[in-house]
Amino acid sequence: MTHFWKIELRSAMILFTVLSLATLLAVPALPGQEITWGGTVDGTGSGTFADHLDEPDSAFSVNTALWLRSLFTAGDGGSTYEVEVQPSYTWTDDRPYLFDLDRAKLDVIVPGFGGSASVLRATVGRFRAVDASGQIFSHTLDGADITWSHPVLRARVGTGYTGLILNPVSGIRMSGADDADSGDDEVFWGPPRYIVLSEITLPGLILRQSVTAAYIGQWDLRDADEEQQEDTLDSNYFGVRIDGPLASGLFQDIGFYLSPSTRELAGEKENDLGILGSARVRYFRPDWNSSRFAIRGVVVSGAGNKEDNFYTISGGQAGLVSDIPLENIAYGEATYGVRPFAGGDTRMIRDIQTGITTRMLWRMSDEQPIDSFGAVVSDDGRYAGTEVSVNVGWRALSDLGTSITAGAFWPGTGSSGAFTNERKPEYLLRMKVSASF
Repeated sequence: MTHFWKIELRSAMILFTVLSLATLLAVPALPGQEITWGGTVDGTGSGTFADHLDEPDSAFSVNTALWLRSLFTAGDGGSTYEVEVQPSYTWTDDRPYLFDLDRAKLDVIVPGFGGSASVLRATVGRFRAVDASGQIFSHTLDGADITWSHPVLRARVGTGYTGLILNPVSGIRMSGADDADSGDDEVFWGPPRYIVLSEITLPGLILRQSVTAAYIGQWDLRDADEEQQEDTLDSNYFGVRIDGPLASGLFQDIGFYLSPSTRELAGEKENDLGILGSARVRYFRPDWNSSRFAIRGVVVSGAGNKEDNFYTISGGQAGLVSDIPLENIAYGEATYGVRPFAGGDTRMIRDIQTGITTRMLWRMSDEQPIDSFGAVVSDDGRYAGTEVSVNVGWRALSDLGTSITAGAFWPGTGSSGAFTNERKPEYLLRMKVSASF
């Protein structure tokens, strides 16, 4: 994308975002509208403990949000228009205040659009968008998302801008320039990227399995800064996903994505072709105290051998306890969840949920170290480690819930390990409390 088009597109997206948010913020204030409102208060405290850390890594936060909704119904076909606005305030132990606008969107549902059995759904404004895989893009977006559904076809197209999301809130850290901005308090806005999401799904095409073809694109709307040695990264993602039931209570989903990308630094361009693959099987048994079983495998390519780096847009980690990023990694996990008191006399007891997850990790490329403390630089070992986590969730009241998560990560060291002996076992303890009103 040329410099001229980057400037023009960035200016257009900023103008669209400002006008959309201003309009949506004004709609609930119009006279004669019946407004529903509510709020949430979420508190989180966590601590990570390891011998290689100088001191325990603790973090505390409290988030308070207030939402307002206005619902309109128009026409004989039952079309609905809902405006939702949600501002929030967040306190953390390293940032005493952060005011944000989490959502400001218009949801439109038009039944019978293009046929009596079809439905058109559209969202405009600031909202959270997720791609079909759930692993490449899951982030707040300023833009529009449109889905047309029919019993034999479902089509989706979405587009938006990420450059007006606050820098401390943005989770997009794909390039060196993104990483440099993440720790700079003088940078107010997050990375300015233009996002495109598109999907075509054929529901129940073969043996009740749905087939989805997906395309995702992202373009950095900055120019590479040669003096600061800051890079830009543009990437495309072409994927296929198959999901559906295999038997009563048994479901599967499998996905595969190819990602050509271009990184530019100091006038030099480097092209990569990354791979992401995932497969999962889930089994539900409501009669066994609402038991849930899942087995999953994920492969994300790294530089070296015959593959290149695969860059997810909104980041993510391969584990819960460790800080291993979702790149140059493969892992397999098994999860079991159950409500041990599902037959209890009161809802307070019945709603207690427990779960355990075991995960084993390997680095994909023996020519690229894992981007984490204590990683082996040589190609001696690929085994990254094993992680086990348990959680207990309890909804004491309909508007009050709490959860506790504990986990441990044992890194792979020695001749077959991907870490040196400097990396020690890590332990995590996290507690969350949520209330709504």
